[in-house]
Parts: sequence; C-alpha cells; structure tokens
Amino acid sequence: MAAHADEPIRLAVGELARFLGADVDDPAFLADPYRCLTPGIREKSVHRLPGGALAVLGYTACAEVLRDTRFGHGARELYGTTLLGLSARSILQLDAPGHTRLRGQVARHFTARRVRALAENVGYYSTALVREHAGRPGDFVADFAEPPAMSVISDVLGVPPEDRPAFHRDARLVVRGLDQQARAMDERAVAQARFRFVRFFRRRAQVRRQAGTRHRVPRDDLLDALSRRPDGSPADIRGLVTTCSLLLSAGYDTTVSLLSHAVAELGGAPSGQGWALARDPQTVGAVVEEVLRLHSSVQIAPRAAVRDAVLGGLSVARGTIVLPLLPAANRDPDIFDSLHTFRPRRYITPAVQGRSAARHLAFGAGAHFCLGAALARLTAHSALAVLAACPPRPRDAPRTYSEDVVVRSLRSLRSLPATWPHRPADRPPHPPAGGAAAYAGPSCPIPHAQRSVT
Repeated sequence: MAAHADEPIRLAVGELARFLGADVDDPAFLADPYRCLTPGIREKSVHRLPGGALAVLGYTACAEVLRDTRFGHGARELYGTTLLGLSARSILQLDAPGHTRLRGQVARHFTARRVRALAENVGYYSTALVREHAGRPGDFVADFAEPPAMSVISDVLGVPPEDRPAFHRDARLVVRGLDQQARAMDERAVAQARFRFVRFFRRRAQVRRQAGTRHRVPRDDLLDALSRRPDGSPADIRGLVTTCSLLLSAGYDTTVSLLSHAVAELGGAPSGQGWALARDPQTVGAVVEEVLRLHSSVQIAPRAAVRDAVLGGLSVARGTIVLPLLPAANRDPDIFDSLHTFRPRRYITPAVQGRSAARHLAFGAGAHFCLGAALARLTAHSALAVLAACPPRPRDAPRTYSEDVVVRSLRSLRSLPATWPHRPADRPPHPPAGGAAAYAGPSCPIPHAQRSVT
C-alpha cells in the first residue's frame, strides 16, 4: 500500500485512538465516541503516546498549543516543507509570514456586512426547502443541511448560477472523497470529480484575469480576490485552487455538521432546553454554541513543536507531533459541568448575570482560528429560526456517521432520518442576492445528494 503524504500524523492519530480505547468499527462508538475521553482528561491534560507524539486533552493545554507560536507547522510559504517533511498544501499547514498574507487576503471577504448578507440568503433557502419537504419522511442531512451549505459556499466563491448544478454534484463527490471508506467505494467517480473541480477553478480564474485586464472592474467575490495578489498581479493558479478546495470542504462540512447535530440535539432535548430556545432570537445563539461545544466538526488540530518547549509538565523536542483533541478540551471537567449533556443554558445564565461563559474551542484559537466562524454561526441562526416554526422530528431509524472519523479528523452525521409535520406559514421572502437565478421559486430546486438507504 502506498504511503499517504500525511503518514506521520495518521500514525500518531492511530496511536491516539488506541490510547483512548476507541473502536471506529463499532457503531456504538461512532454514535457516542466521546465517553472514552473522560478517564484520560481526569488523569492529566497531556499524555505522551508510545511513538513520542503528545495527546493534548485538557482545555488549557489545548488552548496553549493553538495560540502559542512554539507550536505550528514550520512551512512559511504554500508548498514549502513542514517540520515533518511534508508539503504545506493549504493555509492550514502554514506559519507566518505566508499564513498571515494568505489569511489576510481571504479574510477581507468575510467582513461583517458580507457575512450578514450571505446568512440572510439562508433564510430563503431554508424556508423553500422546508416547504418542499414538509409532510413526508426524508433525510435531514441530504434534504435540508447539504443544499444550503453548498449554496452558501457557492455564493462565497462566486460560482455563477448556470454552473451550480454541475459544480454542486462534483463538489459533493470531492468532499465525500475526504472520507477514506467512501472514497474507496467509488474511487473513479471521486477522481473524475476532482479533475473537473480543479478544471472549473482554473478556467474561472483565467476568465477573471482576462476580464480584469480588459475592464479593470473586479467582481465582489472571493474567487476574484484570490485571482490577484495584493499588488494586482496574477496569483498562482495552484494556490488559488488549493485555497478554494479548502474553503469548500471546511465551510461545507462545518455547516452540515452544525445544522444536523443541532436538529438531533433539539429533537431529544427536555422541555425548556430545545426548540423553545431556538425559536427565541435572544437564546438561539446559546443553542448554536452548545451544539458546537458538543460536536466540533474538526476533532484534531495537529501541530508540531517549532522549537523545544514544555507542555503540561512534559518536555517537547522540536519536531514532535502534538495532537490537540478539541472534543476533549470542550469536555474538560475543570471548565465545563454536565460534560456530555446538551445544556444551552450554560451560555444564557452567565450573560444574564453579566459574566462571560467559558468559550469552547470548536473553531480553534490563535492565528488559525476559523475564518468562517461568524458565517457558520449566522447561517445556523437563520436556518434554525425557520426550522423552529415547524421543527423536524427525528424518526426512529438508524443514523449513520462518517466512517473515517479518526483518520479524517472530522465527525459528522451522514444521515438523519426526519420528517416535518407541516409547512411553514411564510413563503420565501425574496430570492437570495448573488444567486437568484439558481432558484426558480419556492420549491428551491437545489441539486440534492443521492440518498443512501441505511
């Protein structure tokens, strides 16, 4: 078997799974994988694994690794070499100055005004989808969570309405291909989708460059921004495609995971902790934060020691792999109570009393804090506001999760059987800005993923 490019990290993550006693082939573990974290956290916050890597479970230690410049990647430019001898294939593997420059280029497109406009579109998408699926059973992930997630990231990237059906189909395959077992099931289709995906962005970048040269009127989307360097010269096509691919996978997965887990938790919450809180604009934010705390879409944020350091009382030599486990940090008993319980009021009571609640690390911290955090939060607020008017009911049917949970470092629901009891009273208020031509009317014919039978 050919070695993976990230083999050192994969081996370390495998050791971490064995250390925790995690069995990724056990459906019961995939349904509730976090119970195994408690013993390790209570013992100590940092553990040395047999191969020398460090497993970081405690909240304070995880936050230190994420914020401290002693821990990073070692590569200073895209496609440079990291401390582990790997190629830095995205902004996630970069340190300053390359990370600072590329992040700043992307961050300019996530202003508060743009984020609000993108999130407002979700209200239209959500109302249209609920009206389409109301009164019949379906899969919440495929029918509701995935379509607006893909539409929002298409808005961000500036995908033209006429290209969206084909783009959505290929993008779903590209994202699905990140799951090792899913990729193995249809490797040829995933490879073809990746080729078309890369070709799409190359062609769009070339069109943007030519248009900019002739007319000097840039478009107001991220693809246009990434097509040019700050001085106006053409950007490297390879870096542009890499960044767009990362934004697609990260933005899509985060939104789908957040919405799906929110509905799963709200559907089983006791009175006063569920849809009543999601329905209130003053408390829906607490619901979103608690879902993020319990269900971080990113499980592990690998780093390496850039220089010799000490962490949790253990010496860390330069080049040592360090694995902050975000779900463990978000269940640290020194920071949170009722560790495994969905309790949004933990974020409401301190606010009423004028105090700050403990912040989870679902979006990371420090220089690599998630650029799309504000967009993900507002997207969830908009979608839940629509759903709260006619809450979907999870059905008594098997749920499935991403199979490659440890190696991929992501955990998300792949199916959530549900039904809506009735249609919302309101029709979609207006077509979404920047993508109206993709939607012919209230039925919102967004291309859906092929639904699998579980």
